[in-house]
Amino acid sequence: MNSSPTAAATRVRCEDCRWLRMAPWQAKKTGCYHPEHMPGKQKDPVLDEQQVPGDHAALNRRGDCARYEAKPPRASLWQRLWA
Repeated sequence: MNSSPTAAATRVRCEDCRWLRMAPWQAKKTGCYHPEHMPGKQKDPVLDEQQVPGDHAALNRRGDCARYEAKPPRASLWQRLWA
């Protein structure tokens, strides 16, 4: 039985990844928008609605996605007001 503390620390959640887009204002389809996980990708920004995202549930089934990147911290209220 392998119960090392590092194995538990490497588990990641898709909801915390910067490549996951769920809301309609972020993406037309929910999924992983990492360039290596997308089966259908468009280079022109005009054709963004034709992009096919990767299945985030299947890619991170064991919680060990290799392409995981944490979301950047949210700006403070003052930073968002002055932006």
